[in-house]
Amino acid sequence: MEKAWKAEQEKQEERLEQKMTAMLDRTMKIAHIGTGLSYDDLCMHPKLDLPEGFKVPRFVLFNGVGNPKAHLRAYCEQMVGVRDNQMLIMRLFSRRLTREASKQFMAQDIRHWITWEDMAAAFMERFRFNMENVPNRYYLEKVKPKSTENFREYASRWRTEAAQVQPPMSEEELVSIFIHSQETNFYDRMLSTGGRPFSELVKIGEAIEDGLKIGRIISMTGKSTGSSSTGLYGRRRKTWQAYPTLLVQNPKEGRNS
Repeated sequence: MEKAWKAEQEKQEERLEQKMTAMLDRTMKIAHIGTGLSYDDLCMHPKLDLPEGFKVPRFVLFNGVGNPKAHLRAYCEQMVGVRDNQMLIMRLFSRRLTREASKQFMAQDIRHWITWEDMAAAFMERFRFNMENVPNRYYLEKVKPKSTENFREYASRWRTEAAQVQPPMSEEELVSIFIHSQETNFYDRMLSTGGRPFSELVKIGEAIEDGLKIGRIISMTGKSTGSSSTGLYGRRRKTWQAYPTLLVQNPKEGRNS
């Protein structure tokens, strides 16, 4: 009788514990409705499970710069398959932070981080200024090439900055702003290309850059960009016509000279 009574007590305690756990889960879900920071919200395939023998991925480190929500999303994608293991997800998150970013983030009172969503919300709050200071369209027009960059390097840096603009730009708007951000030598010639995609504009920019260096294109700023001290800059100015990838001398004027 006593054994049966104990067994029944244990069953009742187990059922009570299950009910309490279910109630706690529902309470936590209600508390975080609308935050968009749950694992399911941040992961593209939250139900996908990995086989046994999960290995810690090689993380791309967050250095305190950039969109914090994009970083959280990337982390959840790497942790697919362990969505229900909150402790593991929270424990490994600090491995995605550089030393400086980790100091800033982990300096907070971690006792308040009961769930992954608590931790994610604290991370968002700590680095929210990154989202408030993202580049805008006006800023992009002020992004100019550095003295140490060639045109492709400059275009790549500009495109990276443009990717952070919210709301995202269409390809047409992206191209328009990129052209308007160019200096005279590139702006006038790119303007005539008419609706080319960004990737082709980069090639055109490289062709213009090379033409300026070797003297086949006359600089409209009056400054030589080539290594030669003679080139075309000491000669009579010619009329040039812009085409998609090169500039050619006006044939009629060439015969008259």
